[in-house]
Amino acid sequence: MSLTVKRARPLIAAALIGSLPPFGLSRAGDIKPLQVAVIKATTGLCRRGETCHTDRAGSWTPRKAIAILAVSVAEQADIDLYADIELSTRPEMYQCAGDDSRGCIFRAKYAGPGLFDYGATSGSTYLGSNITNTSISFPSGYGLMVQAGQPIYLHLDVRNGSLIDLKVDQDAWIYYVEAD
Repeated sequence: MSLTVKRARPLIAAALIGSLPPFGLSRAGDIKPLQVAVIKATTGLCRRGETCHTDRAGSWTPRKAIAILAVSVAEQADIDLYADIELSTRPEMYQCAGDDSRGCIFRAKYAGPGLFDYGATSGSTYLGSNITNTSISFPSGYGLMVQAGQPIYLHLDVRNGSLIDLKVDQDAWIYYVEAD
């Protein structure tokens, strides 16, 4: 009898393991389609040497309740530009400090690399690109919930340290699934 039990345990274990989805993934019927929303934002024309602050520079309003799984913001400047970017459901930037973080989704800062002016008043010298992606993703099973009809804003605060006036555009990609 003990020989039969010993042989049965590996067979039962193999049957159980074989029924599990590979690498801990959900079964195909359990996977929800990942959707992407792109918020396009702009400060408009930002004159050289100025700081251009724009609350609600861009926005997107989901029609259904969603769970945000990841956010990506690409640096798009190849010149002397400092950008502070905030993605939140709050209508104004810099409201995500302290203990009350409701509605705060993502914040990133970057400084464009390439313009070395050494006190010059014209011309430019580019060292190269510092284009990076700044992103955040949440562990499996977690997401930031946003209710249907709640606007998500992309706020911008940009300091144009270049020698030219710029129209500063910024995109944010929101990866989400519709909530049940």
